[in-house]
Amino acid sequence: MISTPKLLSGRTPRGGLGAGFFRQNPETTFEVYVEVAYPRTGGTLSDPEVQRQFPEDYSDQEVLQTLTKFCFPFYVDSLTVSQVGQNFTFVLTDIDSKQRFGFCRLSSGAKSCFCILSYLPWFEVFYKLLNILADYTTKGQENQWNELLETLHKLPIPDPGVSVHLSVHSYFTVPDTRELPSIPENRNLTEYFVAVDVNNMLHLYASMLYERRILIICSKLSTLTACIHGSAAMLYPMFWQHVYIPVLPPHLLDYCCAPMPYLIGIHLSLMEKVRNMALDDVVILNVDTNTLETPFDDLQSLPNDVISSLKNRLKKVSTTTGDGVARAFLKAQAAFFGSYRNALKIEPEEPITFCEEAFVSHYRSGAMRQFLQNAIQLQLFKQFIDGRLDLLNSGEGFSDVFEEEISMGEYAGSDKLYHQWLSTVRKGSGAILNTVKTKANPAMKTVYKFAKDHAKMGIKEVKNRLKQKDITENGCAPTMEEQTPKTVPSPLVEAKDPKLREDRRPITVHFGQPQRLRPTRPPPPKIQRSRPVRPPRPHVVKRPKSNITVEGRRTSVSSPEQPPARHLGWVLSGDTQSVLKQAQKKVPGLFLCQRYKVSRRELGTWSRS
Repeated sequence: MISTPKLLSGRTPRGGLGAGFFRQNPETTFEVYVEVAYPRTGGTLSDPEVQRQFPEDYSDQEVLQTLTKFCFPFYVDSLTVSQVGQNFTFVLTDIDSKQRFGFCRLSSGAKSCFCILSYLPWFEVFYKLLNILADYTTKGQENQWNELLETLHKLPIPDPGVSVHLSVHSYFTVPDTRELPSIPENRNLTEYFVAVDVNNMLHLYASMLYERRILIICSKLSTLTACIHGSAAMLYPMFWQHVYIPVLPPHLLDYCCAPMPYLIGIHLSLMEKVRNMALDDVVILNVDTNTLETPFDDLQSLPNDVISSLKNRLKKVSTTTGDGVARAFLKAQAAFFGSYRNALKIEPEEPITFCEEAFVSHYRSGAMRQFLQNAIQLQLFKQFIDGRLDLLNSGEGFSDVFEEEISMGEYAGSDKLYHQWLSTVRKGSGAILNTVKTKANPAMKTVYKFAKDHAKMGIKEVKNRLKQKDITENGCAPTMEEQTPKTVPSPLVEAKDPKLREDRRPITVHFGQPQRLRPTRPPPPKIQRSRPVRPPRPHVVKRPKSNITVEGRRTSVSSPEQPPARHLGWVLSGDTQSVLKQAQKKVPGLFLCQRYKVSRRELGTWSRS
């Protein structure tokens, strides 16, 4: 049996990464465990055979024969001793097009292999268990070996994130396939990101988007299969729909000449034979030398703005840990395909359909339109759309990190048709209403700004009405204190702060409707505040009678030829006679009074009269 996945529906329910390939409810944690070895007859190696298995009553001989060949996907004589102890994975596809993973560990000079076959994509978990089982075998601890396998085989499938204790030294945490792979927790992505540079990752990503025939070569089996799984995971929410063989055994090398698209990993020991085959239009990535050969300009044909943004994110130090790498590729996928919602056609009493023309014409960029024109013909995109339409028309709905990224970003535009479907889902099939998480998008920002501006207008109108009401009832205008505008808290702040009064509602609640005014509150009690005691006014000295005659005074006031006399009172200390004389000389008509003596601090106090 060869791993040639062919999905029947491409369906990816509830956001699991690769959920369309995985069996959702397997009966057991693993199907079979085998130990395969090359027996020696007369000093020569024969075909590999199963030495022992668990459970012992497993009877699918076709699967067992396939396992023995996939456990040694290389020329045995070419493998060095340093390769011993490596973990790698191959994939088999069952009759329902569901993937089964063969988790392997080489030992004994690469002449024997421990293998667990399971429907669960628990890479890190099974690699850890294989190391424990290999240790039990080496030490001859048969009881512990048998107890571990029996406990694991009978274990009900636990939920994601649950810690499972099989024995004192054997425990693991169930991985959550709904989350993006992260570094260093995800072994496949970690090895892929370390082994392949950013430029080659981008070229490989573009080749997979165009569904090319791709070969990845490496001398280390663990790195080889990790690069296959890691690169394929970066296509999410889409999945590779063609021949998918993480590591190709020697007896199947003819698949390299297949005319259909494929993604195949080949051990370096087999590459000399592959080079002699007729390889036309094949993209080859050599992980050991970090070089990529391609006859296509796939990367240059992708929209430059999206690729530049992706490249910058991958080169940032902050993306080297956590889900930064996977998130960067997810953003690129959302930029390419996130507008699919705008191409949904919803008609009353009719199934929801997808309009390819509307999908392509949504963009103004010529490069993006050209890419999407090619993308709608690709199998991975068609399977993605078919899976989404199946879930929409069934009313089941879906929620995954891709939809969340679309909602948070600026990829989807208005999404009117998509949200129209959300609002018309029947209650009986309204599971999507509880699963789809809609976050703020540019349209929501516009609505908020619109409401905020009208809220300000409403507040101003309310103030004017209250002012007019006060004038009508009291017959007088409000005081300056009452006219002082007070700060009105934002409706959003009130909604978030539980300490504010619950009966204070934002003005937007009444927008577009006649607003009911609240009953006027009784005036606050007047508080008699004691004014501070003012200092006593300085004694005002009466101006002495002038010795100028009445006629002279009249002249000084009314005559245009002579400036009017200036009558000022100046209180000075008695010992400032020189100052008095100078003042009388400078200011004609100045009358000074020296009846009272004051301190020097009061010197210069003027009192105009």
